[in-house]
Amino acid sequence: MPTIRQQIIDLLAEAEMTALDLSKALSVREKEVYDHLSHAARSASAQGRKLVVAPPRCLACGFTFDTRKRLTRPSRCPKCKEQRIREPVFSIQ
Repeated sequence: MPTIRQQIIDLLAEAEMTALDLSKALSVREKEVYDHLSHAARSASAQGRKLVVAPPRCLACGFTFDTRKRLTRPSRCPKCKEQRIREPVFSIQ
């Protein structure tokens, strides 16, 4: 049976997914998925693949969090202070 991190890599290699999508597919908490994602990125790079992150974006003003290093969804927009933020989308290439 593959580990959760290997399952994450396999799922992301097939399709783009958010952390919520991954948590539903793997039956684990969303917070736990974020913990595994950074390790899965290292495992993927050892296999010659790369974790690609489509950055979160504010739905109110369109601000994109391009320089954000953390994989989690930000709580609010620094530009307009709205809390309607699109989640980051992950994939493996």
